[in-house]
Amino acid sequence: MKAVVMNVDEVIKQYISEQRETYRLLSEKIRELLSSILRSKGIVPHSITSREKGPGELREKITKEGEAPDVLFNGITDLAGVRIIAYFPSDVDKIVPLIEKEFDVDSRQSMDKRLSSDPAIFGYASVHFVVELSPELFKVPEFAPFRKKKCEIQVRTILQHAWAEIEHDIVYKSPGEIPFRVRRRFACLAGLLEIADREFESLRQNEMAVRQAIQSRIKKIKMDT
Repeated sequence: MKAVVMNVDEVIKQYISEQRETYRLLSEKIRELLSSILRSKGIVPHSITSREKGPGELREKITKEGEAPDVLFNGITDLAGVRIIAYFPSDVDKIVPLIEKEFDVDSRQSMDKRLSSDPAIFGYASVHFVVELSPELFKVPEFAPFRKKKCEIQVRTILQHAWAEIEHDIVYKSPGEIPFRVRRRFACLAGLLEIADREFESLRQNEMAVRQAIQSRIKKIKMDT
């Protein structure tokens, strides 16, 4: 029997009626889990947000690829999404292994964009995980509806987030090809923001060192008196 190929409108209608709410709940559950995990490790991010993909975004993603809509839909891994925005690069370094430990990560579809193949190129630096809930969680009834459902988790710093949002609005949404000089300016800004991230990290480390030195002096004075 020949399979029936659904058009874009049919795919979106089915998503809204049958799956959108499930992906909304999945993204919220993962956000709650991540908030709890980070809190237990003493990591305080700037924000953790969740969302399910809206119909407009879904339509844009499907039509842009130009293939069978239902086939494309089945391959989309970010119908549920969670974004963690950290203050410092070292916070990202701490968060990444926690996600790898607590979730079932699809390594083939996940990407650490901090690891550029060319050290001379600056651009979007963020970590993207495609995950499923760990099998142990499915023993709990409230997590059963999310079996085999994927979620994208993004981890980035505030400065990386600012660059990505502006670049997305100007470059990704542009109807035509972006001129070289504009792309070059974005690359230069990305380099400046990477330097700024490192400088904020350095200031943080210096502040911590000063604080520890003061605490040590106070402790020594108390012991000597």
